[in-house]
Amino acid sequence: MRTVAWLEIESSTQKVCGIISIITNSFLIFLILTKSPPKLGAYKWLMLYTSFFELFYACLNFFVGPSIDTYNSVLIAFQDLDKVRFDHETSLFLILIYCSCFGSSMALFAVHFIYRYGAVNIDFKQKYLSGGKQLFLYICPPALGVFWGIIVWLAMFETQMKTDYLRQHILKKFEVNIDECAYVSVFFWPKDKSGNIYPDVISFIGLIFEFTILGISFFCVTYFAFNCYRWISRKLGNMENVSQATKSLQLQLFYALIVQAAIPCVLMYIPAATVFTCPMLNINLDLKYPVLGVTIAIYPAIDPFPTILIIKSYRRGCIDLLTCRWKKNQISMDYSHNGVCLSPKPSAPNINNLLTIAAL
Repeated sequence: MRTVAWLEIESSTQKVCGIISIITNSFLIFLILTKSPPKLGAYKWLMLYTSFFELFYACLNFFVGPSIDTYNSVLIAFQDLDKVRFDHETSLFLILIYCSCFGSSMALFAVHFIYRYGAVNIDFKQKYLSGGKQLFLYICPPALGVFWGIIVWLAMFETQMKTDYLRQHILKKFEVNIDECAYVSVFFWPKDKSGNIYPDVISFIGLIFEFTILGISFFCVTYFAFNCYRWISRKLGNMENVSQATKSLQLQLFYALIVQAAIPCVLMYIPAATVFTCPMLNINLDLKYPVLGVTIAIYPAIDPFPTILIIKSYRRGCIDLLTCRWKKNQISMDYSHNGVCLSPKPSAPNINNLLTIAAL
């Protein structure tokens, strides 16, 4: 299949995933506002915050999802102006916002797992996430996104040298005139007037900052997910009066954490690290398939599903809505055969609450 055809597939995928993401995130916002169990506590607002962000990201991806390509030591994200209704300056600004959202998503991955660990480790929560310290979870993503956007603006701005270098490549590969595109691009190993290759210092400095953000985000996801599971496993092992059903939730938590950590790893971390690293090493990937553009579009479309499926009240609400049996003010209670309310074991609710929040 020709690269031009893959470019059309990328554009169609971004639009389809954008529509799906708008629907799924809107539905999740509705569930969060109407069906959140009380034991979610403040995590409800962090989930709502994330859903609104992904809704915005999906809309941005739908209207201005740029195409991402590599060529020798160049990484470029460009938008064909013939396919959008914006002028050059507006399209360039929206590409910068798109890149900023990518940086914000890196921070969102991290803060979610930091909160989950704080939900099970009370000492950690009181020390780092109590009171006004929780604002860090909400301020960090947009702040990091702005910082990422500034790096892109400073290190990847359009230049005549980049335009001339990429003109034939973009025209041959995509049948697009780069003069009719808005783009951001990083050029690691340009040539001087004598034809000698030299490292572009600004490009490497920008990449160091971006790799630092990626690395910290990835470390937080893996570190806090692992410690969250290890902490719960140790607690459950020391609690003899916990039911077998509760202990089996330990394994469910493990799989839930794996799934929710694997999604950003497969769709965001690995593709991003690959397309950043290869141009830096002057390795020509010659990507015929728009991997990163597609995976970024897919992520906000599928990310709400684990939350909807893992949280029992959201799952029940979804089933009730799909089967036209939506029940208002439903209260779940366990009764014995004689109609007497059974009191749960004193330690079970606490560990169940922790498991539920940690597994989100």
